[in-house]
Amino acid sequence: MTTINQSYDSIRQRHVDYMWQLMPEYVNRLRWSRAEIEAEQTRALRSLLDHARMHSPWHKDRLAGINPSTATIADLDKVPPMTKEDLMSNWDSIVTDKRAKLKDANTHLLNLKSDAYFLDEYHVILSGGSSGVRGAFLYDWHGWAVSYISLVRGFNNILMKICDDNKSAIASISAYVASHASSALSHTFSSHINEIAHIPVTLPIDEIVNELNRVRPALLHCFPNILSHLCAEFLDGKLQFNTKAVWCTSEPLLPGDRELTERTLKVPVVNTWSASEVNGGTFPCMSGGGFHISEDVCIIEPVNNHGQLVGRGERADKIYMTNLFNKVMPLIRYEITDQFKVLEGLCPCGSSYLKAEDVLGRTDDLFVYDGNIIVHPLNFYSPLFQEPDIMEFLVRQTEQGADIDIVVTGSPDYNRLEKSIKSNLFQVGLKSSKVNIYPVESIKRSKTGKLKRFVPLAVNKK
Repeated sequence: MTTINQSYDSIRQRHVDYMWQLMPEYVNRLRWSRAEIEAEQTRALRSLLDHARMHSPWHKDRLAGINPSTATIADLDKVPPMTKEDLMSNWDSIVTDKRAKLKDANTHLLNLKSDAYFLDEYHVILSGGSSGVRGAFLYDWHGWAVSYISLVRGFNNILMKICDDNKSAIASISAYVASHASSALSHTFSSHINEIAHIPVTLPIDEIVNELNRVRPALLHCFPNILSHLCAEFLDGKLQFNTKAVWCTSEPLLPGDRELTERTLKVPVVNTWSASEVNGGTFPCMSGGGFHISEDVCIIEPVNNHGQLVGRGERADKIYMTNLFNKVMPLIRYEITDQFKVLEGLCPCGSSYLKAEDVLGRTDDLFVYDGNIIVHPLNFYSPLFQEPDIMEFLVRQTEQGADIDIVVTGSPDYNRLEKSIKSNLFQVGLKSSKVNIYPVESIKRSKTGKLKRFVPLAVNKK
């Protein structure tokens, strides 16, 4: 079971100190040459393979055909890919700490009200991602720190200015959910140096605007689907904007949203791709759209539906991702169905890291009800993925609430789930909602394997 032998504050402060000790090295890596990047990739890959083969029973057989001491990226095709279903079905034998058990991790997640350590040194986060399949991801001490560093290091110049000002000037409009990476990471590593104002994306838009006006952040982090609403509030004179840059993560940034925001707010909008499996897998590029792949901390193999590598400039059907920095849960050639397009040539910004176009694919998932009541998917997502017996879900908007299909592996608490969702809807303005939850054997996917987990009313009526 989860043990709490030390106070959260004392453990967290040690973790913050550790993160800041690492920060200069990882910021300096952004100036590396191709030779330095590839050398670090090879070193980290060999270390990961050796650790996984020694300490992960599940990986031992999978890695039998590869020699960790001489392995290169080209040798990865000798390793079969793994999926989220593989991970969740073999969780206990994949992790490299025998104390860590999925049952205990689920209990930890179910009781999580604020940021907390698992076994006094790990973090566990939840995700459904684009696949809609529930995933619980374990991060070790080093991996959690590198996750945060990799996410923020691209904003080093802005962060240094904020540090010089010695005031709270970062705001994050994101998931105010302890089990979500964006919330947990920012809570773990918030300090007097980089104090972060957390604004739940599930709040009504007027409350979000009021908080932004109070904080007046130099750097704004947010989900892309709120950009158009912020622009509308700015044009109405309600939002007093004072930021130097807007940083989008977690959802596809559509070209129209970027253009509208830059034109309206007169600030650069930068984008990164990240996943619960590899927080900080990319860093922003100030030279046009897209982002750079953090090749020093992960390996991205863009492939087609048959698992074959695609060339530069071609849109991949999915990627195989290898996380190089989190050894407690080795994710080696882990399948993620986001469609990458790695670009050819060097980026005008001068970075030697590979650059990719913005990942597109998900349309706006916001539900809009009568009276212009806007409901973010997290109002459904959070309660659903807190239930460990729910593997998949599909939420269809109705005129007064939602119909929800769930694929279960046990017996979730339906009453608690319904009350939790209705409470969320009530808080954002939907005072009398109807939520129907239906257990189903499976949820139909598209031919590409994608699952649209949130279906707005206009689409639902078709």
